[in-house]
Amino acid sequence: MEYYIEKVLSNEDKPISFERIIIKIEKLLYLKEGRKVLLSPEERDNILDLLDKAVQKFKVYKTSSGNYIKMSKTLLKKGRFYADRNGAGKVNISIYNGYKKDENISIGKDKVFGAIDGDYVLVDPGCNRTPPKIVEIIDRFLVYIPGEVYSDGDKYYVRPIDKKKRNIIIALDEPAIEGEKVQVSLEKKYDDNTYSGKIVKRINIDKDYSQKVLWEYFKHGVDNDFSEESLKQLEQIPNVVRDIDRIGREDFTNWAIFTIDGEDTEDMDDAISCTINDKGNYVLGVHIADIASIIPEGSPLDRDAFRKGNSYYSGGFIIYMFPYKISKGIGSLNPNVDRMAISCIMEIDPEGQVINYRITPSIINSKIKMSYKKVNDILKTGVIDSQYIKYADNLRLMNKLAFLLRRERLKRGSIEFDRFDIRPYTDRNSKSFDFSIRTQDVAENLIGEFMLVANETVDKELSKRGLPCIHRVHGKPNKSKVVELLNLLRTINIPFDSYSADEIVSNKKVFQEFVKHICSNKYSSLLTAEAIKCMSRAKYSPKNIGHFGLAKDNYCHFTSPGRRYSDLTVHRILWDCVFNDDRDGMNRKKWMYKAPIIAENTTHTERISDDTERDVFRMFIVDYMSNYIGQEFEATVLYVSKNCLTVEINNMIEGTVRVKDLPGVYLHDPENYSLISLDNYDNYYVGDKLKLKLKSASKDTRKIDFTVVGKISESDIVSTIRNVKIKKRENT
Repeated sequence: MEYYIEKVLSNEDKPISFERIIIKIEKLLYLKEGRKVLLSPEERDNILDLLDKAVQKFKVYKTSSGNYIKMSKTLLKKGRFYADRNGAGKVNISIYNGYKKDENISIGKDKVFGAIDGDYVLVDPGCNRTPPKIVEIIDRFLVYIPGEVYSDGDKYYVRPIDKKKRNIIIALDEPAIEGEKVQVSLEKKYDDNTYSGKIVKRINIDKDYSQKVLWEYFKHGVDNDFSEESLKQLEQIPNVVRDIDRIGREDFTNWAIFTIDGEDTEDMDDAISCTINDKGNYVLGVHIADIASIIPEGSPLDRDAFRKGNSYYSGGFIIYMFPYKISKGIGSLNPNVDRMAISCIMEIDPEGQVINYRITPSIINSKIKMSYKKVNDILKTGVIDSQYIKYADNLRLMNKLAFLLRRERLKRGSIEFDRFDIRPYTDRNSKSFDFSIRTQDVAENLIGEFMLVANETVDKELSKRGLPCIHRVHGKPNKSKVVELLNLLRTINIPFDSYSADEIVSNKKVFQEFVKHICSNKYSSLLTAEAIKCMSRAKYSPKNIGHFGLAKDNYCHFTSPGRRYSDLTVHRILWDCVFNDDRDGMNRKKWMYKAPIIAENTTHTERISDDTERDVFRMFIVDYMSNYIGQEFEATVLYVSKNCLTVEINNMIEGTVRVKDLPGVYLHDPENYSLISLDNYDNYYVGDKLKLKLKSASKDTRKIDFTVVGKISESDIVSTIRNVKIKKRENT
């Protein structure tokens, strides 16, 4: 009957009643059988059931009057709703018909009709006389809601901490403590925005730093739990590779394959191998855990992974995309056990060019779990741990190949910033914390280059076959910000006038030269931060525009399917469209439809991850600096505005000096990046070295404020301004 329903609705451009559908199906049956056909009550019920299922899948739309029409014949569109703090918002629509097109539909507060931030909705875009409105909530990605308990009479409720979800009413079925921070599960839905809730976790942020970090995650809508359905599914997943899992896979268990990760890493989804063949070319193997063969598409664990989008790493704590049994067990390439993988085997010539490759399902057995530190000892100082002796020559060979790949990448215009990050970490009991500097050393660069070339190769293969893909794309730099930076360079007397702003943003090699110029002077720390602001933000997209920063025409994320949903999707596309038969093209069509939705969601969750990491970092920084109120620091002025100086003290921590805390009255001179005193006090310029006293470090606002003790040295901007003034006098 599905065939006849499809045929009837395909011929109708307006909604049609159930009875008219029955009549038209009977006519089709008459034309086929040559006799009058009356559908039985059971057949009518079956058709109604099929229509209801099509409505639930949003393939068919049912009007308020009970008529049916194919969704594709309506103006209705599906997309993600992003609320603002006032209750209004926008719906982002991603369309893919050979190219990706993003459309944002603004929704007024009175046309939201119960939708909350993050909902996947059906939207009516409206027309000249009728404003856009949300018609229906398709999916609401809510499992647990964090919030604070409040009371109304003898009833207790939870107010979500996410302000964009404040229109949800959650009534507790149990007494609680006013002001208590909790995480609740939504038990029963009374209407679109009213639920009963059950407390599943109480958070004491005064207890230890793990609770503080967890609360920061919750603020951003990230939870560390999995649905009950997922936990039940987990029980059915085997702990070892079975005989049935080996069918159709190449056996690489005898290869010299191993992993290189951090000392404490437990979720290992990439392993490597490298040899030289008879032609004198490198044969590099990048072997990635085959999570797609462990987690069925559409299963509860898959739905939880889609909702999370990625694993989250902040302040030394991890919220995994998959439970431990997957991320640290069968889905991790642990040493001395067989694991399912997808292997990308590449033949690379002595110039660093991939001249041949194949991508294949495999079984591997990692021989050893190596650490970055011990591999760095071998490659930098020649100190070899006894467990690594038999692999030392192999590591040196890999390092030569990594050097060739990096040289070739830089030759094409890949951008590298000379900058390192500071990261907070806590002790085992989460009672105290410290900071470490994260750097890219030889071993880290080796793994990085191998993952880059594997990601590029997989993207090229999918593109060559005309298949959909979740590309990792990175657009051109922001021209207006480049112009601002060029002005700053001229102001501090280190101009970059060899190329125009248009040439800088459109040519990778020119931008690379621009960055080198910025990183080769005494203001490199300040200028590098400004150059990074010029870069556009990388994202996921079914449309391939290339990756400007890496100077790659093809690039996707393939190497971390246990930590990024984008990578898992690329694995599934390989399985559905490359490894398995897709002669009728149905799998290709499926991924053409799903790719924009997944790309949009994974970009969204990645932004959440970045925002969470930033806020957790700031929390630790403020806690740290609160111990040094009244102490003095040396700092550099990074930015000048009419309200404050943004400064960076010698340990790379940023804060502000408020103009209201400076003596006298100041005039902001944006053209010369300066604050000019109107009362003969010190002027302040970008690049000045100052001695500061820490005034406050607020745990509520997360702001760090200093006062000025004195000036250590002035920026070169001062002499430049003076020279300009002298020239102006001479000209007059």
